[in-house]
Amino acid sequence: MKMSKGIRAFLEEAKKTDSYWVEKAKLDFSLAVEKQRRSGGFTYAAIAKKIGTSAAYITKIFRGDTNMTIETMVKLARATGGQLDIQIVDSAAQAGHWDLSKIPPVPQNHKTMQSATVYTFPAAANHDDYKWKVAA
Repeated sequence: MKMSKGIRAFLEEAKKTDSYWVEKAKLDFSLAVEKQRRSGGFTYAAIAKKIGTSAAYITKIFRGDTNMTIETMVKLARATGGQLDIQIVDSAAQAGHWDLSKIPPVPQNHKTMQSATVYTFPAAANHDDYKWKVAA
């Protein structure tokens, strides 16, 4: 998706603040728990019962209206059949991880099967050598 220069500049400025990263972490966690909840077929009420709280509190969590403790995050993950995994990643390495501008365009004479072009990425930490393959 193409982003206007103004929005891109605003986003880049926001990424310099702790509050951006706090909200991103809360959103990422909430989305992961929601995915886990749905795949396990759990209701908010069932999760609330498992961790000893109200369904309203669980709803509040999924709206992003609460600042959870690690204890609460562990309980939510376990109540949905998962586990919490907290990691610290190098910001510079992570920034280039999903840089789609480094993927070369598909050549005009490429062949596709069922309209699928497959991109392969190196497993090494250095993501400078993106390669593409066309589905055969």
